[in-house]
Amino acid sequence: MGELMIRRNRGTAVPLYQRTDKTEKAEGGAKSQRTARATVTVSETLQRLMTRVSQAENHIRHSRRTLQAGEGVLAEVQDSLGRMAKLAQEAENGSAPDYTALQEELEKLRENIGRMIRSADVGGMPLFLDEDMGLEEGAEAMLYAVMGEALAQRSEEPPLPDWLLRGMANSFTPEEVLAALGLDKGASGAELLAALANRSLESDPVAGYLAALYLGAVIAGGSDNPGDALEGLQQLLEKVSEGMPVDQAVELLTNGEFESLAEFQKQVSAGTAPGLEEFLIHLLLADSGVPVLPGSSLLAILAGMEGANLELMMGLLSAAQSTPPSAETDGAAAAADTAGAVEAGEQTFTAQVGNVQAAGKDLSGVSFRESTGELVISGTQDVIVRRIGQGEQAILLTGSGRVTLQGVTVPVLTAVGVEARIAGAGESILGEVRLEEGATLSLEGGGLLKMGAVQGGESNLLRLTGGAAAMMEEPEGAAPAVTVPVVVEGPVSLAIHGVRVSDSSGKGLEPFDLVWKTLLPNWRHITSMEVDGRQTRMSLLNGDPARLWLAKGDASHGYPIHSLVIRGRDKAGQPQTRYAYLLWSHTAGRFEECSMYPNPFAVTGGEAGRDWIYEEESHTLRILSNQVTAIAGGSGTDANQLPFSGRIALADAIGGLELALGGVVCRVPAGRAFDLGRENDVTLVLQSGTDNLFESGAGCAGISMGEGTCLHIDCADRSGMPEGRLSATGRAGGAGIGRDSGAGRDRSCQIFIRSGVITASGSGGGAGIGAGKWGAMGPVTILGGTVTSTGGSGGGAGIGGALGAPVGDIHIQGGRITASAIYHAAAIGAGVQGECGEIRITGTARIIKAVGGDPGADIGACLFGGCGEVLISGGADIGSAQLRRGTGVALRMGEDTITLPQFRLSARALSLDRLSVSDRTRAREARKTLDADCRLVSRIQMAYGALYGRLEESSGALYSVQRYFGRGLVRDTGAANTLLEDMRQSICRQPAEAMKTHSKKGTEDVRQLLE
Repeated sequence: MGELMIRRNRGTAVPLYQRTDKTEKAEGGAKSQRTARATVTVSETLQRLMTRVSQAENHIRHSRRTLQAGEGVLAEVQDSLGRMAKLAQEAENGSAPDYTALQEELEKLRENIGRMIRSADVGGMPLFLDEDMGLEEGAEAMLYAVMGEALAQRSEEPPLPDWLLRGMANSFTPEEVLAALGLDKGASGAELLAALANRSLESDPVAGYLAALYLGAVIAGGSDNPGDALEGLQQLLEKVSEGMPVDQAVELLTNGEFESLAEFQKQVSAGTAPGLEEFLIHLLLADSGVPVLPGSSLLAILAGMEGANLELMMGLLSAAQSTPPSAETDGAAAAADTAGAVEAGEQTFTAQVGNVQAAGKDLSGVSFRESTGELVISGTQDVIVRRIGQGEQAILLTGSGRVTLQGVTVPVLTAVGVEARIAGAGESILGEVRLEEGATLSLEGGGLLKMGAVQGGESNLLRLTGGAAAMMEEPEGAAPAVTVPVVVEGPVSLAIHGVRVSDSSGKGLEPFDLVWKTLLPNWRHITSMEVDGRQTRMSLLNGDPARLWLAKGDASHGYPIHSLVIRGRDKAGQPQTRYAYLLWSHTAGRFEECSMYPNPFAVTGGEAGRDWIYEEESHTLRILSNQVTAIAGGSGTDANQLPFSGRIALADAIGGLELALGGVVCRVPAGRAFDLGRENDVTLVLQSGTDNLFESGAGCAGISMGEGTCLHIDCADRSGMPEGRLSATGRAGGAGIGRDSGAGRDRSCQIFIRSGVITASGSGGGAGIGAGKWGAMGPVTILGGTVTSTGGSGGGAGIGGALGAPVGDIHIQGGRITASAIYHAAAIGAGVQGECGEIRITGTARIIKAVGGDPGADIGACLFGGCGEVLISGGADIGSAQLRRGTGVALRMGEDTITLPQFRLSARALSLDRLSVSDRTRAREARKTLDADCRLVSRIQMAYGALYGRLEESSGALYSVQRYFGRGLVRDTGAANTLLEDMRQSICRQPAEAMKTHSKKGTEDVRQLLE
C-alpha cells in the first residue's frame, strides 16, 4: 500500500506522524486558548461588546457631526452661488437698471461665502482648504471614487443563515426539547430521528437549535459534549469572520463530511446525518449531567473573536435577534398518538405499522397486510422506515417512492413490477430480496445494507447508486447469492463475489478491496467516499467488508488512474481523510495504488512524517517544525504527464524558522500558494541566482501571513553572486506579500525586507506588500534590496494599505524601490477607506519611481485614506515622487476609518474674486463661472452624501447602550441575558431610516446627478 496521506486541520490529532514537542505544545495551546475564551462569563462578554459598541457609536456620532457641519456649509455656499448666478443673469439680460448695486450685492455674497468656508472646521482642523486638490483633478476623480469602487461595500447578505444564528442564541433544556418533539425520556433514538425528520430549521427553533449543536459537535471531532460543540461553532465563526464563504468553511472544518451548509441541512432534516442519532440520545436521553448550552452561547462564542470586525459581530447578534416561531409545546401535539401529525413547518406524519415505525409527509401508501405480515409501501411518496425494538418486518414494495431503512431487519423484501428504491441509513439487513418479473431495485443512500440473497432473472436489475451493500456469509468459491444483473453507478461499495458487475453502459467492472488494517489503520468508520470526483455518503464500521468496482480500462489506450478519497473517523473520533490513486496492474491482475501527484519538492532538514509531510491530493507540503531548513522545486508532472503545482503551508506556532528557497515555484488556481501560518517568525533566505515564484487563488495573498506572524526576507551571503529573486502575486483582494482578503483587524503581522530582488502584486484592492482588502496589516520595513510592488486596482497601495484596511508604520531605510497603485490609493502609504501609520524614508533609500493611483499621492495619503506624518531624511532620494502630508479629517465608521478629503474650496478657488457684472459681457462670463462652481459644489455635496450613506450603513447594526452602564457591572447571567434581549430588540434600526433625515441631498438626488 502506498503512503497514507491525511489532510491535517488545526487542533486535530494525526496518527501518521509524531509531531515535535514544540508543535504539540503549540497546537494544544491554541485549542486550550479557544476553550478558555469560549468559557468566558456572559457578563464579561456583554460588557466587552457594550464597550466596543459604545466606542464605535461615539466615533460615528463625531463623524456624523463632522459631515453635517460640512454639508451645512456646502448648502449655504450652493444657495449663495445660486443667488450670484441670478444676479449675473439679470445683468446679462439688461433688465437691471443699476449695475453698481448688483456688483455690490455680488461682492457681499462673495465675502459671505469666504467667511462660511473659513469657519468650517472640526477641532481646529479646516474642512476645506484654499490649496490642496486641484479643481479638475479633484472633481472628476472624486465623483468616480465616491460612487464607484472606492466605496464598495461588503456583502449585505448575512454570512450565516438565520436558523444557525438563532440556534446558537436559543436556550432549551432537554425536557423542553423533548416536549416540543412530542416525546419524553422513554423515547428511542429512532423516535428522536423520526420526530426531527423533515422539520424546517428556518421555522422551527428547536430543530435549528439541535442542528446548530450537532454541527458544532461534528466540527469538534464528533464529540457528544455541548461544551465542545461551542468550540466547534466558534471555529466556524472564526473562518467566516476571516472572509471564508460559509460552505467552504463547513467543508473544511467537517473534513469534507458535509460539502456545504445546504447538504448538512438536508441530511439533518432527513435524519441521515452520520452520528446524529447517537448525538441526540446523549444530549436528550442520557443522564450524563452534561449541561445544554445556555442562550448566551452566541455571546460566549463572540467573546473569543475579539479581533473580528465589530460590524460582523453585531450583525450576527442582529440576525440572531429576529423573532423566531414560538417554541412552546403544543399540548395537543404532545399528547397525540404516535400516528398523529407533528406540526413542524411542513407536516410530517409518523405511525407504527407492524414491527416498525413509518414516517413521511404522506403515509397514504403505507399499509399492513395482516394475512402475510407484510408492510406494503406503494405510491410515489418518500417514506422512512425505522426499527422499533428487536422485531423483524417483511416489506412489499409496489411503488416508486424512495424508502429509507434505518436500522431495520427485513427477512424478505419483495419488489413487484416497479423500479423500487431503497436507501440505507445506518445498518439494515435484508435477509432475502425477491424481484418479480421486470422489477428493478435501486440501492442508494449512506448506510450499509447487508443482504443474504437477491433472487430474480434476466428481466430484473440490481442497481447501486450510493452507499454500501454487502452479501452476508459469502465465502470465496460459494455459489452466487445474486442471480440478477448488477449495475454500479458512481462511488459505491459492494462486497460481492462470483457475479458479473457492470457500469450503466454495460462495461464490466473489476473490484478493489478496501482493507481496514492496511489501507485504513486505526479507523473506526467511513462516512463518505469519493471516486473520480463523484461522492457518496456511506456508513461502514471497522471490519465491514467493502469493495469498489472500477473500470480497469483498455491496455491499448492505457489504463485510467482512479482517484479515491475516503473520509471517516479514527478510533478516537477524530476526522480523517485517506487519499489514494488506483491503477489496474495487468501483471498482478488487480488494482494497485500508484502515485498520481508525486512530491514536487526537494526538502532539506527534518524527518518526513515528523517534521514535514506531503499531502498528495492537495499537493501540499506541510512544514511541521523548525527542523526543515531548505526547499526547492514545486512544479511537477502527474501520472498522466500533465503539469501541476504544489503549495507550501507552515503549521501554526512552530516558532522561529529559517527557510532557504532554492528555486521554488508554486502557482495554484485556488487557495494559498505559500501559507506562513499563525504566530510564526519566518526568515526566507533567497539562494543566490534562484527564481522563486508564488501565485495564489482568489482572495489569498501570494505569500500569506496569519495573525502574529513576522516575515523576514533576505539573501544568502555570497559575495559577488547575484541576489536571489522572489515574486509573489495575490488574487481578488489578496496582497502580493502580506494578508489575505478580509483577514481580520489584527495588526500584529510584520514584514522586513533586507535584501533580494522582490516583485509583489496585489489585486482587487489588495496591496502589493501589506494588507489585503478589508483586512489589516502591521508595520512594513524595507532595509535593502530591489523592490517592485504594485497595488491591486480599486484601492490597494503599492506598499502599505488596501481597500478598507489599516496598516502600521512604513519605514524604508535602504534599497531601490519602485511602487505604484492603479487608482484610489497611494503608491507608498494608504489605501482607499484605510489608514496608514507614519511613513519614514531615510538613510540610503532610493525611490526609483512612485506613482499613486488617481487620485492618490505618490507617497502618503489618498482620497478617503489618511496617513500619519511623512518624514524624508538622512539623504534619502525620493526622486520625482509627490508627497501628501495632509491627512484630511478622519471619519471613524464603526471600527473602520475613512479620511474625509479637505477639498479645495474657497472664494479664490471658485474664481469669485474676478467676477464682475459691470456690463453684459462680463456678466455673461460671470454666469458661466458660477455655473461651473455650482456643478463643483454639487459634486462635493455628492461626496458628502455618499460618505454619510456609508456612515449610516456602519451604524445600522449599532444601537446606543450607554444607558446600561448606569446600572453598574452586570454580575450574573440572568441580568446579562436581560440586557442582551434589550439590545436585540433595538439593534435592527435600518440605515435607510437615518438616510431620510440626514441631509437635503438624498440617494435619489445622487443617482440623478450621476445619470
